[in-house]
Amino acid sequence: VAPVADEPVSFEVWLSEFLGEASQRDFSQEFLAATFSDVIPVPRVIELDRKQPEFTQTFWAYLNSRVSENRMRGGRQRLKDHAALLRVIEKKYGVQGRFLVAFWGLETNFGQFLGGFPVVDSLATLAHDKRRSAFFRAELFHALGVLSDGHIGQDKMIGSWAGAMGQPQFMPSTFAGYAVDENGDGRKDVWTTLPDVFGSAANYLSH
Repeated sequence: VAPVADEPVSFEVWLSEFLGEASQRDFSQEFLAATFSDVIPVPRVIELDRKQPEFTQTFWAYLNSRVSENRMRGGRQRLKDHAALLRVIEKKYGVQGRFLVAFWGLETNFGQFLGGFPVVDSLATLAHDKRRSAFFRAELFHALGVLSDGHIGQDKMIGSWAGAMGQPQFMPSTFAGYAVDENGDGRKDVWTTLPDVFGSAANYLSH
């Protein structure tokens, strides 16, 4: 018996339908089978979605909890350490290095905290959840594009509970629209390659 329209479908039923659409979008059966072989819903992701600090704290409480003297000192030091690269990026994209370093520090503490959730699992969990299903379904398709294009392996595609990835914490759609291969190695690596991190962030902010 088919479920009533308002009755939630199981994750397994949802995933089967999603994979059917993914195969129609020219992702190979082999790729999809390998990518989703161990994907499971993550209850902790739903918990965190319901209590995001940006929505439960005032602006100043949120800011003050993240902008410490230690972090500001770290930012000033990194502005010096990467001055040459940041000058190149500023000349190319028109975004000052101080802004890139400030966002870098706020998002991932200068690349030290990239998140601890497998991106595909997180996005699949949120796409199955009814609250923002359409948004995260689209993000999951973008994430599959990142993997199929070879920019990163799935085992290293770790991010926030919401699927934000890499040192600039790009959502997969942002990656698709703005990530750049700044060092010319054929991969847009916003996880470990600083030229790509700064170039991608600057490209995004310049738009």
